[in-house]
Amino acid sequence: MKAQDQRAIIKQVKNHPELVEAFHMPWLAWPTVLVLVLSFAGFAASTYALLTDLLPPLVTIVLSGFFIFWSFTPLHEAVHRNLSRVNWLNDLIGTVSAQLLLPGFTSSLYRFLHVTHHARTGQDDDPDLKFTKGSLFSCLLNAAFLDILWVRYYISVWAERPLGERARFSLGLVLYLTLFAVGFSSAYVVEFTLAFILPMFVGRILTVYLFATIQHRPGHEQRVDPVGATSIQDVHSHWWRHLFMLGQSQHLVHHLYPGVPWYKYDPIWKKVKEFVPSEQIRQSGYFSRNQEPFGTASRD
Repeated sequence: MKAQDQRAIIKQVKNHPELVEAFHMPWLAWPTVLVLVLSFAGFAASTYALLTDLLPPLVTIVLSGFFIFWSFTPLHEAVHRNLSRVNWLNDLIGTVSAQLLLPGFTSSLYRFLHVTHHARTGQDDDPDLKFTKGSLFSCLLNAAFLDILWVRYYISVWAERPLGERARFSLGLVLYLTLFAVGFSSAYVVEFTLAFILPMFVGRILTVYLFATIQHRPGHEQRVDPVGATSIQDVHSHWWRHLFMLGQSQHLVHHLYPGVPWYKYDPIWKKVKEFVPSEQIRQSGYFSRNQEPFGTASRD
């Protein structure tokens, strides 16, 4: 199916009278705010459990990593202005949520990186290409050090970016490096590593794997194939998988309608299935990147 025909269907779904509420942006997306509160509270409780020997380090690292992964969703929503209709509040909450995963980053800075990914999904100049191209090991390794990849990418387009944004980037980078310098030179370097560094790596790997690695494949370009460039994990799934991923088992809906809050994907996905031919939709599992035609992927 040609790209223009796919876009016509995408528009048709958006204008469907049954989906008026789904496409309505609230003043404040309370479910997303709740995710932010739970993420920081969970991370704080997990860190406390580590420092007081209530939980062993390995359990704490995984648990804290999960909460860091969850904290990405408010940032992601803020980038698309899906957190609040009040711009300054949207960006403030998003910036706060970024500090566990990417200390020093702001909503506006990540917005540039992420919106560029949306515009270039599957292309050679996609900023997230290293999270989807190559072996699974290389994708996850790049995920752990996504800060280095994104800093390098930003520097490569430095001359093209606005002066104010470059200033915020520079300040954020200084704060980021200062955090690590203080942490690794302090007497609490072991605690810093166990409570923050290793959970941060786990959180990044979870985020990239579930938001990018199983969702996109090089060569499937969104500009050519708007529907097929992003896969879906919704089929044969369970409610807890949707909850764990905070809606991103329907990541295809996000790429089709990036202005929709994550908790409103389901009714839109059901309508997309009605309008889009099944052979046009690509499906992958939670533990595979096959992107096979809809209905043919394994039940994992």
